[in-house]
Amino acid sequence: MPDFEVKNQTFTLWKNKYKKDGDNKPDYTGNGKFNNEMKDVSMWINKDKKGGRYLSGRIQDAKNKNDSPF
Repeated sequence: MPDFEVKNQTFTLWKNKYKKDGDNKPDYTGNGKFNNEMKDVSMWINKDKKGGRYLSGRIQDAKNKNDSPF
């Protein structure tokens, strides 16, 4: 894998291939760099009461900073 530096305040998400209909797992997962610290990022696709779609997400401390692809 080529060496590159992740820019601060950016993240990358990948489709969660383990999500099944009806479970609470995020639709997309990934990681990013915020305030120069690596974080885990999760995102869900939701519907409001009128049927409109929107995204919600969570940013949390990286579970294992040494396993980051960055």
